[in-house]
Amino acid sequence: MSPSPFRALALSAAACGAAVSLTGCGALTGLLGAAAGGDVFQLEVGDCFTGSEMEASLSGEEVSDVPTVDCAEEHDSEVYHIEVLPEGDYPGSESVNASAEEVCQTEFEEFVGISYAESEIYLSYLTPLEEGWNTLDDREIVCYLVTEGETVTGSLAGAAR
Repeated sequence: MSPSPFRALALSAAACGAAVSLTGCGALTGLLGAAAGGDVFQLEVGDCFTGSEMEASLSGEEVSDVPTVDCAEEHDSEVYHIEVLPEGDYPGSESVNASAEEVCQTEFEEFVGISYAESEIYLSYLTPLEEGWNTLDDREIVCYLVTEGETVTGSLAGAAR
């Protein structure tokens, strides 16, 4: 997988979403610190990591390992939803990204307790690349929270409640 664009909406009413592309979509088959991390295909809701460590180990558009940390330790990212796309031919990166945007924004409020538009927490996601779709049967969209510019300890589940 590869990291895909994330869109952040600030808490203020004046703020609008700004799309920032990390690198397309990903079959989580890239290159993130295997010694210190976890297999991207083994990520689960509630797993925490530091985005800079993930980005440092990227090679091109692919991610294979995500160096997870215990959520009690400082981190800036947390997996909050995993969506499995239906079997079939690869629908194309635009379609996969559109699905990721929709599902990750929809599930954001359920996990955090506030709508994405009202939150100061960002979201991002990892999506399957065509190669991973075809060779590894990768169908997962991995939605994760990002606390841009600061680290946290503990889970962000229900942070706004």
